[in-house]
Amino acid sequence: MKSKTPLFLLLSGYISSLVVYLIWYYKIWHYSQYQKNITDAPNMGIVTVVVGITALYLFLYYLILSIRSFQTPWKSFFLISIITLLTFFLIPSVYYARYQFKRAEEKIYTEKKRMKEIEAKLNNAIAENDAAKNYIAELQANLESKHKENYKLRKQLNETIRKMKSLEEEHKIKGDVVVQEKSNKDFSKIKINSDAGNTDSDTKNQGIIFKVQIISSSIRLATNSPQFKGLKNVWEYKDSGLYKYTVGNQKDLKSASALQSEFRRKGFGGAFVVTFKNGKRIPLREAIRRLN
Repeated sequence: MKSKTPLFLLLSGYISSLVVYLIWYYKIWHYSQYQKNITDAPNMGIVTVVVGITALYLFLYYLILSIRSFQTPWKSFFLISIITLLTFFLIPSVYYARYQFKRAEEKIYTEKKRMKEIEAKLNNAIAENDAAKNYIAELQANLESKHKENYKLRKQLNETIRKMKSLEEEHKIKGDVVVQEKSNKDFSKIKINSDAGNTDSDTKNQGIIFKVQIISSSIRLATNSPQFKGLKNVWEYKDSGLYKYTVGNQKDLKSASALQSEFRRKGFGGAFVVTFKNGKRIPLREAIRRLN
């Protein structure tokens, strides 16, 4: 009777473990979200668990047969009950642990894949950033080159404008000198009434004066400038963007021509006669025409 009781209890525990496991698997685990996320074949898992339970109870049976103290009914019942309860709790725990392990593997794989994608994007961003820096450097170099070209062109333009103004002034001076020389030849033909205000011609030409221009400058000169060579009573006017300086205040061309010769002897080789009417410069031709 003692030898059959442990065997009966062992079979009862073994069958109970298998039944509970199969019921739990097909009624709970099979329809749970955990099982659906595991891709392994379910039949292989069932066979493995059944083989494991069988091996466990066979080892327990061998243990009871080998140890005499376990052959008593209450000790056998206690030992088999503990093993059976452990199977009830350990098998689901193993399944859940297996599920968590697979989920962890999937997360690790996903994270690795995501990290590779991030690394690839980062490398692309670095490459694009380097390309953008190179492009910006090229643009800056082109811009600097354009600035230099513009500066050279601006400098050339200013030089051209300065030369044009100088040529215009020279041309104007030459024109006035030619007119003056011509007027000196014909000066003997001009009759000037010494008594001012006695004729209609004097009344018409009232306000015409002759001056001798000695210096022309692009900048304003001080009254004590060395270029005046100590001259006093130098009169300044501005024309065509230049500052021009004259001396004398003659009423006729003859005295103005004599003054011009005097200042040329004093070192003002470019001195020439200019005419003004009511403080405004007029061409020498017009002054001669009015006097005639």
